[in-house]
Formats: sequence, structure tokens, C-alpha cells
Amino acid sequence: MSKKSILWIIALILGAAVVLAIINGVVKNETGIDYGDKVKTFNAVVLENKKTTLLVEPLEGEDELKSSDKITVSVVKDGAVFEDLSSFKVGSTVKITYDGTIMESYPAQIRAIKVEAANK
Repeated sequence: MSKKSILWIIALILGAAVVLAIINGVVKNETGIDYGDKVKTFNAVVLENKKTTLLVEPLEGEDELKSSDKITVSVVKDGAVFEDLSSFKVGSTVKITYDGTIMESYPAQIRAIKVEAANK
């Protein structure tokens, strides 16, 4: 192989790496997943806690209340394992960050990016 061919191959590999880095680095949260500009948050009251899922009721005025008065929330980490949500007590107010997708069942379902105690 000539020196020119080797340089051409290296340039192609570097170019492909740059393009992949640009595509991959658009907008990422702390989980490393790209949600673009669809990320939404809302506040809700915990109605039921089943350790890895919460049944919540969105607070008055939240857009999610238009979809359903009850929403089941889970947080997936590492692709398959559900995050432990047992620290959120029934009656407490939580802030839920999610990718903008609400599964229209009853109760509705959300795969959250993050659940945290809300600042009232």
C-alpha cells in the first residue's frame, strides 16, 4: 500500500469519527440519552409507591393532567433495571422529568428521566 493510500484511509476514519461525534453530542442529559428539545417536567402528588413505580396525580395546572388524572411513573437506568423510588412517600410532591412521551393507557404511563422531591 502506498503512503498516499494510507493517508487517505486515515483521513476517512478521522472524518467519520468527527461526524459520529457531532451526531452523538447534540443534547444529552446525565443518563447519556439524547432527548433533543422534548424534555418536560411536571409536579405531582404521590398516590401510591411500589418501590420501582409511583402512581401520581399531576398538580392542578400541569399539562399532563390533560392526558390523565393518574400516571404511573418509572425510571429505567442501565437499560433494563428500574431505579429504586421507595424514598418518595405517599402524599409527597415530586418533580418528574421525562422525554415528553406519555403512554395513553389508564393510568397513563411515563418512563421518567429523573424523579426528585419538588420545591413547593
